[in-house]
Amino acid sequence: MLKNYFTTAINNLLKNKLYSAINIIGLAVGLAACIIMSIYVQHELSYDRQWEKGDLIYRINRIYWGTNETPYTSALLLPALKKYFPEDIEFGTRIDSYNGEIQIGDKRYPAFNTLVDEDFIKIFQAEVLKGSLKSTLQSPHNIALSEQSAVQCFGDKDPIGEMITFDYNGNKAQYQVTAVYRFICSQTFLRIPCFSLLDDARFPENMRVWYNYSIDSNYVRLSETADIDKFVSRLPDFIDKTIDPYRVADLKPGQKTSDVRAYSLQKMSDLHFNPLSMALANLPGAGNRTIVTVYTIVSVLVLIIGCINFVILTTAKATQRAREVAMRKVVGARFKQLFIQFLGESLLITFMAFLVAVAITELALPFFATLMGLELTVPYTLPESYLFVLLLIALVGISGGLYPAFILSRFSPAKVLKSNQATDAVGSFKLRNVLVIFQFSASIALIIATSVAFFQLLYVNKRDPGFNPENLIVVDFNRPDTNRYGKTLHQEMLKLPEITNAALSSRDPSGVGLDAKWTLHPKKSDSDPQHQEIMVQEIDTGYDFFNTHKIPLLSGRYFSREMDQPSPVPFPAGDARNNNLPRMIHRVAINLAAARQFGFASTDEAVGEILVHEGHTQDIAPEYMIVGVVEDSQYGYLRIEPEPVMYRLMPDRTFYLTVRYKGDYQKVVKEVERVWHEVVGDIPFRYFTVRQNMATVYTREVTENTLLIAFALLAVFIACMGLFGMAAFTVDRRVKEIGVRKVMGAKVKDIVKLLGWNFLKPVLIANIIAWPVAIYAMQSWLERFPYRFHPLFMIPICMGSGLIALVIAWVTVSGNTTRVARSKPIHALRYE
Repeated sequence: MLKNYFTTAINNLLKNKLYSAINIIGLAVGLAACIIMSIYVQHELSYDRQWEKGDLIYRINRIYWGTNETPYTSALLLPALKKYFPEDIEFGTRIDSYNGEIQIGDKRYPAFNTLVDEDFIKIFQAEVLKGSLKSTLQSPHNIALSEQSAVQCFGDKDPIGEMITFDYNGNKAQYQVTAVYRFICSQTFLRIPCFSLLDDARFPENMRVWYNYSIDSNYVRLSETADIDKFVSRLPDFIDKTIDPYRVADLKPGQKTSDVRAYSLQKMSDLHFNPLSMALANLPGAGNRTIVTVYTIVSVLVLIIGCINFVILTTAKATQRAREVAMRKVVGARFKQLFIQFLGESLLITFMAFLVAVAITELALPFFATLMGLELTVPYTLPESYLFVLLLIALVGISGGLYPAFILSRFSPAKVLKSNQATDAVGSFKLRNVLVIFQFSASIALIIATSVAFFQLLYVNKRDPGFNPENLIVVDFNRPDTNRYGKTLHQEMLKLPEITNAALSSRDPSGVGLDAKWTLHPKKSDSDPQHQEIMVQEIDTGYDFFNTHKIPLLSGRYFSREMDQPSPVPFPAGDARNNNLPRMIHRVAINLAAARQFGFASTDEAVGEILVHEGHTQDIAPEYMIVGVVEDSQYGYLRIEPEPVMYRLMPDRTFYLTVRYKGDYQKVVKEVERVWHEVVGDIPFRYFTVRQNMATVYTREVTENTLLIAFALLAVFIACMGLFGMAAFTVDRRVKEIGVRKVMGAKVKDIVKLLGWNFLKPVLIANIIAWPVAIYAMQSWLERFPYRFHPLFMIPICMGSGLIALVIAWVTVSGNTTRVARSKPIHALRYE
């Protein structure tokens, strides 16, 4: 019997080649999208899942401004936590990384060294390829290299026992290589090419304070008996009993330290999707839970559209199989047997589609992986992959074939044989229209989504960033062997006739550079509570920074060589604060966002005010005099509101030289490179343009939009395949009618309009459904951007998307309809 079922199914597929091809290709494309997305989702959800007792590993975050969190904390935090929670914290480690270069002989390799505590290897297990990690963490002069770093630095040579020099901005440290490792968790948030022991003795006195957030992150592994809720509830008591309130903030009467300071615990497995760091969040391959969810939903949607094609075409073709069903029932076939036969045909088609989908996956996965910046492969060796495949085939085959099998199996032999045909059920006709509407609603919504994303990115890229990014070249001398040449490079560049201005800074205009932040407040807030304590981004600059970048001045003045010294000045001798303390006053400018958040009523009010550090009344800390307020400048990232920024006049702490040029770009670059080599020597010249660097900021959004476009095209393609099959079937059924109409004088265009309108009505209804859904969804997506186009602009986008869908549907339907309508009536009247 099974052989008979199989033979019948194959014959039916061969007999209806067009419909079989549409079903198989539509399902194959949907299955391929689903398989690729399942590989991607599995990759994203696997981060930091393989550590021993990984569900007990947490990162300690500092909470500021009430709800904002950051991983940067004081070096004192973890030792104090371990002392206060000895029964709850099983292991704990601090992690602190430094960018620099590894020097081996005369060779240099860009790298960053990570300093960790001894418990690091107990929390994050690694496979030791050579040497010993325990010996590495017995001395701060030992270092362990990752497998990749060892190959980069030493090639095939055994690195154990070799000496390397780590150069951090001219501060050199000698290390002996004692181990080569590979983390057991290949998908991890941690990016550690090498590590050595964190020695508390390396911290100067001013870093051993609670308000100095010098540690990148702290991780703890809680004991199995620890109650996480109770642990978190005890943190305020820990803060009040451990942290000296006068070392962190000026408390108001009645306040406790825990009223202004707080900590939270974040699961290790959540860091990939929520790193709490803008720099990490925008690295290639960084996780985005929303995007994973969206891609999953859209890929499933594409698969559902493929299944809908199967339902539409199978129920439409049911009339041609009615006689077969009737004859089988006459000779004794039962409903159950017929139902199993037709459901089996559905599973067979799904299996054939799956084989095609595997081929599509192998071809498309490398492109998808490159686009996402990931390493993805089809997991043929994992047993759970085959279970997933079986479940997918069964789910798709049964869900797609259940209703058609039910319709085909319930034909009445008496009615079919009496009329020699089967009348298409009204319910089936209505269902097909509903399914076509659903297909095109989804397709139109995707077209609208991709269009909105495209125009939003265009709008953001065209928006004024608050400075002039054109004709700016940034020369990077942020290296240990070149950072002393900044002033000389600045002077020599200005001698070039093509250079109209030049400026030194610790960050370049598109956001690359030192990420220094300080918690400050206006000194007058000691007696005036309306002025707030906020965290500001600090950028050290030379005198010509604002003129070079063309940042508008709102109040006060720019830095002046006549009025401002390039280094902080001591307090006057008669000042009560002098007392032989090295407290200094810096000249600074702030942006509009900082002036507003500090609580100044106007930009003019801010000029001349003094900014102080938290806890300034008890600690030796500099003060900052505001000499000017400038316009907000979005340094490359326009997805967030402008950050409060303080520009500090300190040319000696700069690492980038920005030059504004005129004339031919290529010629200018050659001249700038010539000056570089004259000043610095043979060290490689590194540069980039501000405009190009700003364009990379939205790489993630461009990638998201590209994939949405791909999904939208797939959805439209599959939906149009189903519509084409429906049109072909309908035309085949109405060939004689078309012939009669032509004999009676109907023109080709009249026949095409008549038949085409029946298929355009579901598409019009789909527009009505898709527009409000897409507008609501994209309005939520646009909320990610502080700067976005007006919502009314989505109306023409919806109209354009709907028109595109109508044109595609019309072209799909009219082609086959026109072919039949142009045929001679004699052929039509002989049909059937």
